[in-house]
Amino acid sequence: MDKNHTAERIQQLERRVARLERIIEVSKVINSTLNLEPLLHNIIQIATELTATEASSILLLDKKTGELHFEAATGVKGQEVKPMVVPLDSSIAGWVIKKGEPLLIPDVHKDPRHYHQVDDVTKFSTRSILGVPLRVKDKVIGVLEVLNKIDDAEFTQEDVETLTILAAQAAIAIENARLFQQSDLLSEVVHELRTPLTSIRGYSKMLLLAEDIDQEKKLEFTETIHREAVRLGQMINDFLDLARLESGRTYIAQEPVNMNEVISETLAVLQPQAEERQVSIALQAPETLPPIIGDPARLKQVMVNLVSNAVKYNHEGGRVDIEVKVEGDELSVAVRDTGRGIAAEDLPHIFEKFYRVDDSEQVKGTGLGLSIAKHIVEAHGGTISAQSVKGQGSTFSFTLPLPKGERTS
Repeated sequence: MDKNHTAERIQQLERRVARLERIIEVSKVINSTLNLEPLLHNIIQIATELTATEASSILLLDKKTGELHFEAATGVKGQEVKPMVVPLDSSIAGWVIKKGEPLLIPDVHKDPRHYHQVDDVTKFSTRSILGVPLRVKDKVIGVLEVLNKIDDAEFTQEDVETLTILAAQAAIAIENARLFQQSDLLSEVVHELRTPLTSIRGYSKMLLLAEDIDQEKKLEFTETIHREAVRLGQMINDFLDLARLESGRTYIAQEPVNMNEVISETLAVLQPQAEERQVSIALQAPETLPPIIGDPARLKQVMVNLVSNAVKYNHEGGRVDIEVKVEGDELSVAVRDTGRGIAAEDLPHIFEKFYRVDDSEQVKGTGLGLSIAKHIVEAHGGTISAQSVKGQGSTFSFTLPLPKGERTS
């Protein structure tokens, strides 16, 4: 009996050492990036692996509002839960936040703290859950949860210990990534705001100091100041919009959307701009399209950006073709132009924020429109891409998933 007990104890220690060694290995992965989204994805994947569970999630406290939000999740579509606010007073995660302690629930259906609305939205069936606090120094910044042991096995103290150790490393990595992201974004926006501010300061100073400036010059300087001020305001609005989209805090409506109507409204807005540059716009789309579920105002924002760019970066007398198709379980939209095109070395970076093609002929914008469009399309569960050949025009395409009842395959 003593020998059996000793052998079992040795096996337990060996399993524990193996887990700790694995945590040391994954800590290198966790600390290998300061990019928040890949970091969160790594953490939840590692959490499910180490605890042999079906799914995991990370919830973080919003520093400004104090609300608790999902930031990443496996086993469900993360985008579905991101907009949700989880109550601190009536949820398992809220209990972990307030108490700052791990919480193991073998059967969530017997515990009133289980916030079942998440399961209702995601259609994921939570049976058991283990949550541990993400703590930086003496401050809890969020919760790391794992759900449903594989084969309905029971959570063990080893699982609690493993997840707690992982959470301690993850919390520091998350906080570092957040701080880096804030400083990185701040440095980018300050750099971008500097150009219009310099113009405004320079021309306004000339107006103040020049005594014998003629009326025509005064008007020219004033128009430049106004133009740069408008550009500055647009940059600030775009930056705030992008920051909200990147953080997942922008509300995306979920209602039936007729893309034909979205495109018609877009063309009504941009037709004068096209006529001014003698650019023709042609639309090829079925008379009736199945509705997609999403936010019509946000999808119009995507269309306005793509069509506006196709007009602005086109040759005078050029052409823009918009093609809409239904293919299997997706609705696809392509915007093609006959403009100057994009160089091969620029194409991979075209959706990056503040990225602008280095071309003196190109119209200067904020450098955020395509990045915003990408975030909106992805928030709808779609994809966006660009194809171009220098001197031969560009094609920007995006897809949106159709509701199951509207799919053709």
